[in-house]
Amino acid sequence: MKDNKGPLNGIKVLSIGTSIVGPWAATLLGYLGAEVFKVEPPKGEFLRMLYPHQNKLATAYSSTNLNQKSAGLNTKEEEGMNAMLGLAHKADILIENFRPGVADRIGLGFEKLHESNPNLVFGSSSGYGDDGPMKNLAALEPHLQAFSGMSGVTGYPGDDGQLIRFTHLDPTGAVFFCGLLMLGLIERERFGHSCWVKTSHLANAIANMNNKISEVLLANSPGEPLGSSSSTSAPNRCYHCEDKRYIAISCDNQTQWEGFCIAVGLENLTEDVRFLTNAERVNNRDELDEILETHFLEKPSRWWSLRLDKYKVPNSFDLSFDDLQYHQQIIENNFLVEVDGEHTGPFYVGGLPWEFSETPAQINTSIPVPGKDTETAMKKGFETNSTNTRSPNSESPEYPLKGIRVLDVTQGYTGPYLSFMLAEAGAEVTKIEPKGGDWSKELSPQTKKGVSALYQSFNRNKKIIEMDIQSEEGSKDFESLLSQTDMLIEDWSKDSIEAIKYDYEKIKLNNSDIIHYSLSSFGHYGPMKNKPGSDLVIQAMSGYLRTLGDVGEKPIRVGADVVSTCTAAMSLIAILAALYHRIQTGEGQKVSASMLGTMMTLKTLQWSGFSDPDSWDGNFCKNETDGSNYGQRTSDKSIFATPSPALTEDKFYEMIKEFGMYDDFMKDEVLVQNWWNSFGVGTKASHARPLWDKYLTQMSSDQVLEIFNRYEVWAVEFSNIEELINHPQIEFLGMFDKSGDDTYLRSPWKTPWGFPEIDPIKS
Repeated sequence: MKDNKGPLNGIKVLSIGTSIVGPWAATLLGYLGAEVFKVEPPKGEFLRMLYPHQNKLATAYSSTNLNQKSAGLNTKEEEGMNAMLGLAHKADILIENFRPGVADRIGLGFEKLHESNPNLVFGSSSGYGDDGPMKNLAALEPHLQAFSGMSGVTGYPGDDGQLIRFTHLDPTGAVFFCGLLMLGLIERERFGHSCWVKTSHLANAIANMNNKISEVLLANSPGEPLGSSSSTSAPNRCYHCEDKRYIAISCDNQTQWEGFCIAVGLENLTEDVRFLTNAERVNNRDELDEILETHFLEKPSRWWSLRLDKYKVPNSFDLSFDDLQYHQQIIENNFLVEVDGEHTGPFYVGGLPWEFSETPAQINTSIPVPGKDTETAMKKGFETNSTNTRSPNSESPEYPLKGIRVLDVTQGYTGPYLSFMLAEAGAEVTKIEPKGGDWSKELSPQTKKGVSALYQSFNRNKKIIEMDIQSEEGSKDFESLLSQTDMLIEDWSKDSIEAIKYDYEKIKLNNSDIIHYSLSSFGHYGPMKNKPGSDLVIQAMSGYLRTLGDVGEKPIRVGADVVSTCTAAMSLIAILAALYHRIQTGEGQKVSASMLGTMMTLKTLQWSGFSDPDSWDGNFCKNETDGSNYGQRTSDKSIFATPSPALTEDKFYEMIKEFGMYDDFMKDEVLVQNWWNSFGVGTKASHARPLWDKYLTQMSSDQVLEIFNRYEVWAVEFSNIEELINHPQIEFLGMFDKSGDDTYLRSPWKTPWGFPEIDPIKS
């Protein structure tokens, strides 16, 4: 009988984090069945004030604190602290995302809480890491986009990098953080060792860009903005059609390229020496685009999409919230869910990103009222009395997935990145590739090993076997491996020969406790269930392209392959939740996830802000129309700055006098009335941007940063990946490891168990 309480039923979570990273990580655990207590000061955290509002409460706050109880406790008073310590004493997991040292300072540090609750998995996610010269700086979303190098690979070709006008790194930081918390829980359950696991907003931002950073590290390739194009394959961009609509198209492999040429009636291109291989198409991208741009203007976008679908070439349109709300694919997969509360009214959030065959996850559609459960926290605490925890019996950490056998039959980006993270946690990964190998070997740029940087980075620490699993011999060998594995990772289309032959119900007849993970592009149900996807195509369909560039101009993609990395990170949570359930019950199950489902979930903040705001103010309302955001431009590079709480009105006016812009500023009544919101993430920042540009572009970035820092404004420079790798702060994250002459990026966490030694792919 199915357990309708989710795979984490019985787990108790105390969330004392603020903003989005900590609270939304707690929400994801709540979706999975954990009992979550959100505790904040009685007056509430600052996120409640962020625009847009619905019924005077920030939609960002309401949507990122679902599936939780809400309490307001004053820990500066004895009664409030005692209640907090009572919750911590019973909790399995504690979540905090303060600056380093703050938890200790307020009496809720790891050492103190672990002494009274040795079963506690203590999770921290700071801004820039727990050490280093930047450890105490604020890390708002745009700061991280700018400093991490994500902006440096996003934008128009040859132009400055630009910011995504959407809060992307906050929710994805929560996803990576949640996966780390699950690893801590698994390590405790399997080896009796409870510990402190750490990550950071910066580390998670870098993990979003694993492929781009690997291109720089392993192939010495420049990280630069390419508009809607890709550094890995071509054609892979948006094309303007006869009906003035853009269509996103990707050819990640040779089969898709050949199908593309037939679909669009350009079969002769398959014999053109400039375009014979993917590497040649990337090197001759401009010549190829010149041909294709003219060709796509000859027919409307609908025609091209129909033709491309027939030949299984990934494509999609840039869809809006209204398009998605009534889209059959979204409806059949429940990728938008309406929640409701008497204090807020109804709004939409992204649906569940996973499906469990035996322990369904669930979104509680009633919205928690802030502070409603304060009395419960004071008098009772957690409702869950039973415990699934084992008494701690070890002071020696082990890799959480030590001895776990993983069989990965995926190719490309997402599946291999998922199994890469499993290997980083100690799993024994066997990767089955077809004869000739994974198609991602042919992507660009190539390394000295003769494979793509992506393939070399994502497939280390795995045993790789080439096998035709449809042949009699290959099928026999594959089934032998399958009968002995703990986890199967596959990306077969729903109606493929493999999916039918190796259906979960058939597999478990010979391996009853297997965890079968199935990945799709657009979801496992609906008219698009068997369509191939790509990073660009899913970015377009989920509305990411609408938060970049200028309205009516050429689309821009997020330069990093965020769909692939984020889907893998979201999948890691699910596969570990299924493993936790198996540890408790001995029961395996099938877990399904999709790229589109992940991105729809990540855009929860957008959907909630768009649903029914009190006014059209704030990032999640205006981000589709505000235009390219380059931060604050200077004479040599861009920076991003936003006011800290220490910036008073008097200091602000002193500061803009130093910039020379005081007189012009005072002529604009809108800015005078909204001085605090005239830059950074302020609601009038786009209105004031031309004025800031006029004066700051007369100064160097060093001069501007010095003035901002003197007036206690939070400011960082835009970095490119090459600069970032050598930045002093990065050294303290410990994310880079050498193997021979090559440098690799590790997963974004710091733990007592560390990482396995790098075992690179063979040349």
